[in-house]
Order: sequence, then C-alpha cells, then structure tokens
Amino acid sequence: MSETTDTSEPIIVPPHAHVRFSSQHKDEEVLLIARRVLMTQIPWIINSVILLLLTFFITTFLQDIFTINQLIVVTLFGFFFIFSYAWVNYLLWYFTIGLVTNERIIDLDFYHLIYKEFSVTTIRQVSDITTKVGGFLGSVLNFGDVFIKTEGFKQDIEFEDIARPQDVVKLINTLMQRNRGRGDEG
Repeated sequence: MSETTDTSEPIIVPPHAHVRFSSQHKDEEVLLIARRVLMTQIPWIINSVILLLLTFFITTFLQDIFTINQLIVVTLFGFFFIFSYAWVNYLLWYFTIGLVTNERIIDLDFYHLIYKEFSVTTIRQVSDITTKVGGFLGSVLNFGDVFIKTEGFKQDIEFEDIARPQDVVKLINTLMQRNRGRGDEG
C-alpha cells in the first residue's frame, strides 16, 4: 500500500489516488486509512532518547575501566539495541492500520513483528458503531477509539487512538445507509 500524506490523521483518500492492498476486490475503493495518532507514540520515543543519553553517560563512565576497543563494542551494542527498539516500535505503529472501503472495513493489528491480527467485515454486517474519546489529551487533540460490532458472529473491529473518530463513524454510517438502500431495491 502506498500513500503520500500525513499519517497522524485518518486519511480520507481522494478518488484519483490509487491506493491498493493485497486482498482488494476489483471494484473496491479505499475511502479511509486510519492509524494511531503520533501523540500516542511519544512514550517509546522518549524511552529511546533516554536510552541514547544513558549510553553516552555510561560510555564516559566506563572509559577508565575498559580499553578503547571494548568501549567501542559496548557503545555499538548499545546503539544497536536502541535503534532496534525504536525501529520495531515505529514499524508496529506504521503497519497497524484500519481501512474503510466502499465494501469492507479492515483492521490490521501488529502486536509483535511476528504476530498480527487481521479482521475484516463487510459494510452490510456492521450492526453497531461506538466511539470513545477520553482523557484530557484525547478531548483536546480530538482522538479516540472506534469500535465496530457486526451481526451474527462475534467480529469486533477496533480502530484505537485515531484522530477525529467522529468523522470515521460518520463515513461508516453513510456507507451503511447507502448499502441498506441498495439492499431494499434488489
């Protein structure tokens, strides 16, 4: 999937943008891409900076104990660990997305690099949509969660910590009304 806009807000995809994903149907169009707001990623970013500063501090403290070669190895190991930690957290944030198409709602959650959860439902199966905006930051910065429940079997889709959750609910409600209108005609 390719996109070229800011990734901190749900992206209403313009019709001329050719956003594609692997299981996309022939006539299916991506209408929205939702990802956690960047604000929710601050804890691991701060941890990375603190670990980086700690590595510099420990390196200066260990200069009297280790030889220069040993010190280089310890420092490189520390930098590798910090870079790996930051890179994994970035990848988990970037690839955990929600998609709303004209036919389906897709939730792709990565919990670890080797464990992902892929949930899909059609617009017709959606029975209830709930949005929750909580806390000071969520209220001020307008981000929260959208919970989508489906009919029949237990299939719950969650878009967590996304910007403007009410806009996502509005879009899904519009798609549901269009879909029900088509179902009544046929």
